[in-house]
Amino acid sequence: MSRGERIERAEELGTDLEHVVQSLIAEDGNNARLLECYYWSHESGLLEMIRAFLAMPVEAQTALRAFFVSAVVPKSITASVDATGTLTLRSPEAAAILAALFSRDSGSA
Repeated sequence: MSRGERIERAEELGTDLEHVVQSLIAEDGNNARLLECYYWSHESGLLEMIRAFLAMPVEAQTALRAFFVSAVVPKSITASVDATGTLTLRSPEAAAILAALFSRDSGSA
């Protein structure tokens, strides 16, 4: 791609981005929410994590959502990775809630 093509593409992206931001402001009207999204977008590693989450199979997304919703005290969550690459997340609250949920589901089958 030539320098001129890169400049033209950058200008197109800038125009597209400006249009997206204007649309968000006009359609949502919630400036506090928009500002919060802006701040979160600058959190180190967050966008990469969101992209990875959205690329996961639905089952993995559902399991993670259930875990995080069940982990009432976020500071109680611990994580570890073993030599095989297995990630283990722990939360006392999530364990209790999910255990009750899954025991109820298996009992009704």
